[in-house]
Amino acid sequence: MASDPYTYPGTETLRNRLGLTDEKTLIEAERRLTQARGAEAARLTFPATTDGYRALHKHLFQDLYDWAGQDRTVNIAKGGSSFAAVPYVARELDKRFADMGAQSGFRGLPRDEFFDRLGDHINEINAIHPFREGNGRTMRHHAAQLAREAGHPIRIAAIDKDKWMEASRHGFLTGDHRGMAAVLSAAAVKRDLAPEARIGPAGIAMLPNRAPPEGQRYRVTLAKAREELERYLPAARQQAAERLRELIGESAPSTAIANARTELAYVRHAKGPIYQSHLLTYLGVRQVDAVVTAQQTPLERVREIGAALGVQINGQQSAQLQRAVRALERPILPPGHSPGQERLAELFIKNTPEKNHADPRLSPAQAIVDAAMKTAANRGESARMVATIRESTRQLVADRIKAGGSLDGEIGRAAQVQAPAPRDKDRSR
Repeated sequence: MASDPYTYPGTETLRNRLGLTDEKTLIEAERRLTQARGAEAARLTFPATTDGYRALHKHLFQDLYDWAGQDRTVNIAKGGSSFAAVPYVARELDKRFADMGAQSGFRGLPRDEFFDRLGDHINEINAIHPFREGNGRTMRHHAAQLAREAGHPIRIAAIDKDKWMEASRHGFLTGDHRGMAAVLSAAAVKRDLAPEARIGPAGIAMLPNRAPPEGQRYRVTLAKAREELERYLPAARQQAAERLRELIGESAPSTAIANARTELAYVRHAKGPIYQSHLLTYLGVRQVDAVVTAQQTPLERVREIGAALGVQINGQQSAQLQRAVRALERPILPPGHSPGQERLAELFIKNTPEKNHADPRLSPAQAIVDAAMKTAANRGESARMVATIRESTRQLVADRIKAGGSLDGEIGRAAQVQAPAPRDKDRSR
């Protein structure tokens, strides 16, 4: 196309700001630069007008072409069929955007009707092809903005490029926009798709696969790791949810979005990081090696500690892991320390004596408290001293439950020894 003012003489390479004359090199530079500008465009809002559409094209191609955002001045064709002739480009483009504006940008429509009208709109813009180059990318970003504003967001990265090209060709030759509508609808964000955890051995939630973390590893006790998790996990859950929303809004690659979904499910999962810290404690693990820095966000901190826990869990024998999981789920107290024991101890303290007697797990514990109170009363202790012995015995029993120890009458006798002696009224002044 030697007569084309947009190309270097004797070539089909477009004149560009980078001075690139090799077609392949220009294509690669165009891909990289427009991808970066596209990520910016996803966070911007361009007016749903003809000028807004031109501004979108200019934003995407500003690093490459002086004519970015300007209507073409030459006629172009593809596959033997010509796009709109130059004198009609601006007029036809104005008509399409005026029609869309009269329909409120397709907002407020049910999903299927929205994508039908969006497909027709994009199909008509494709037939106009207002720019010398970059029409497809501009159309996709324009469609994504309209979809986002109408409440039916799509991800540009999810658009099947081969099906897009076929729908463009078919729609241009026949005027049938249904293929384009189907391609755009297929790229819609599935809002009802809940985050799915990556499940490891024994139903334990795991982080997404990733490269090993970089940075200095520090040996952290499981008690300290659990303290960090309890401190940062609520904020980490919020950050994970926000990160997923941002990636979807920016039309990030499918892999990045899938990993963000998995990570969100991990920090929310019942068998997530805190559970895993208790599980490893039960298995006799006392510390992990984690990359922990003061500059980390809550999500980064939880992610790195979780990765360290995952390394230890993956190193356990499957049979031992299964037994430990079953032990933590038993209502009977296993030896050692577990979340179940802590919850049972808390329940014992919270309950009334009547509720403890009604619970077969706590009835023996309440009997010890009752026996200690009866012994104190039979000795002629004051009501105040009996109450003190009761509370002291309750706390000792709760501590024994947490530790998984046996429950016997020695606890009640120990409580009476620990109870403070009553003050001598004659010496109180």
